[in-house]
Amino acid sequence: MLLSGNHDYTSVTFDLMLAPIHLESGVWIGANCLVCNGAVIGSHAVLTAGSVASSDLEPFSIYRGNPAVKIKNRLLAHDS
Repeated sequence: MLLSGNHDYTSVTFDLMLAPIHLESGVWIGANCLVCNGAVIGSHAVLTAGSVASSDLEPFSIYRGNPAVKIKNRLLAHDS
């Protein structure tokens, strides 16, 4: 789920807050993930199944959990 809106729980009027989500090239968002408003998912980053990204993910990195934390670098094998 890409969630680009939220509400300000500190406001008496519960104001709507909108922010874009940026998915750079080659990202992989696993099943049942949540990406929150304002997040930038760096090039070729991976968010594993069921994880929540509430902030930016570094390029060529693998993230897991709620909140998502970096677990390792993503190394790409190249065909010869």
